Amino acid sequence: MVSGEPEKKRVAQPADGDHGFVETKKARHETAEFDARACFRPGLFDTVDELTQQFSSSQPYRHAFIEKFCDEELLRGVRSEMLTRLHFTLKETDILKYHQSGDLANLDGLPEEEKRQLPHLQKLRDAIYSQEFRDFVSTVTGCGPLSGSRTDMSTNRYKQGDHLLLHDDVIGDRRVSYIIYLPDPEINDGASWHAADGGHLELYPRESDASWAPAVNPTKRIAPQWNQIVFFTVLPGQSHHSVEEVAGLGKERLSIQGWFHFPQPGEPGYATNQMQKLWAHGEVSTLSQIEAKAQRSAVQSGDAFAPYSSPVDDITELSDSDRTVLQKYMNADYLGNEIMAQVANKFADDSSIQLAHFLNSAIASPLAELLARIDEHDGMMGSHIPPHGTGERNQWHAVGSPVVRRYMRLNAPATANTPESTGPTDDGAVTDTEDEASRLLAAVQEELFDSGAFARWLNRITTLALTARRGMVRRFRSGLDYTLGTPDGSTGVMLDATLALAASQEKWADGVIGGYQCYVDGGDGDEASNDGSVYRHTEEDGILLTTPAAWNTLNLVMREPSVVKFIKYVSAASPGSRWDVAFEYKVQDDDDDD
Repeated sequence: MVSGEPEKKRVAQPADGDHGFVETKKARHETAEFDARACFRPGLFDTVDELTQQFSSSQPYRHAFIEKFCDEELLRGVRSEMLTRLHFTLKETDILKYHQSGDLANLDGLPEEEKRQLPHLQKLRDAIYSQEFRDFVSTVTGCGPLSGSRTDMSTNRYKQGDHLLLHDDVIGDRRVSYIIYLPDPEINDGASWHAADGGHLELYPRESDASWAPAVNPTKRIAPQWNQIVFFTVLPGQSHHSVEEVAGLGKERLSIQGWFHFPQPGEPGYATNQMQKLWAHGEVSTLSQIEAKAQRSAVQSGDAFAPYSSPVDDITELSDSDRTVLQKYMNADYLGNEIMAQVANKFADDSSIQLAHFLNSAIASPLAELLARIDEHDGMMGSHIPPHGTGERNQWHAVGSPVVRRYMRLNAPATANTPESTGPTDDGAVTDTEDEASRLLAAVQEELFDSGAFARWLNRITTLALTARRGMVRRFRSGLDYTLGTPDGSTGVMLDATLALAASQEKWADGVIGGYQCYVDGGDGDEASNDGSVYRHTEEDGILLTTPAAWNTLNLVMREPSVVKFIKYVSAASPGSRWDVAFEYKVQDDDDDD
């Protein structure tokens, strides 16, 4: 059985306006000789009124960006030191993939020889956290005083395929997030990023005025242009953002990101109730805990399970009527007694099995052709980032919340917000193709996976007594969709049956382009951090099982309640969408009476 160890393991939430796993450090002491204003472009501090207006009127939540904000020579020196003096390590979990350096907040703690190699970085850090610039940011944002004793910054390199999914930066006493962009200034004066290259900062509105959850699609994208800073106030339930996958060939998104914090005890402006004011009511953690639980509850509830009239158990032979139902869709090999016995033995040993060529050719062949046409129409077979909203039409709609998931679902209600831009507009050209594909997929869902005959076949090969089922047909679009490792609220053992339909399966095999299904130890699944996040359990020793996306392959996995699963973000470099039919079957507890 896929199960986890009883001890809960935690991985800290990545925390970026672009992000790194960093601890805040006590800042350097400013000296009387340091001229912070000289580190910024001339006249920057005279733009307060203009920027304040930009900030107050911005959508979907308050933010501002400043072009050419820093002294050019200083920033070029910073970029050179980042590329030649800093070491970057690949970080990858369910929510992110990027290359991160060490903590820049602790430069003062380095040996003198190492500090002498990073003069521009140290100078920029001191300028950013200087009294002058903190007052400037405080005035523009209206956020009140900011700490000068607490610095919090790191550097990231997003190479092709790197990304960071939706989060809100609400951790501890962070007050303002900022990102400084340092792409190659020699390419088109550092303004070479285009929409299809990805790498944009994406800002998400609230789902509605009555909800603190983010909408399915972002409504603002900011390109990472040279010598540009973006900043926004960190607000619970509002400052949701993500970093789009870098898709452009040869593109690299280099940035410094960090946070200004509330004043610390003893600093001007410190107030004992400053965090309570931020959260608006109750204890500091109250709202975040409520929101975290509400978001998880929305995912956990999902569709209701449809019970069988009695537990499906002790099936030793399939009836002729069962075989008639199953043969319409399944490869006949899997209905032979000898093969079923081999599958049963394998499943008994491993608690999981992958069955290739699962659908018969009469179903699989036309599906392959139809799904390929749809992906080609929607631009899912290239290397560029498709616009949000791509493929949302007819019977297919995107579902969220993107805090934990985003994918297309067949026959889902149209609840997604209208994104800033949408995909191909000539949807009429693909309507007939999509209608036929949808009809076939719905038939596989309703006439096969949802049938009593299929439940009896499952019992025959797993010996698990099944009591109820639920399921759906999904499409994970390249460059857009994913699920995160979040507890689903189950209290008993589940049998997961997922039919993966991803073309060119050899390209998915190594997992580099994502789309794989991963099972990890989720501990007791009953805790959320005070910032409203759900911990991501994806360190190497917590991974229990990974199954790559493949064509026409049924993945069967017996899952304990402590185990969580996710579908890794599907890269824009994938050869198409990951389509699947995903079902969960409740397993009768051994202590239950029939």
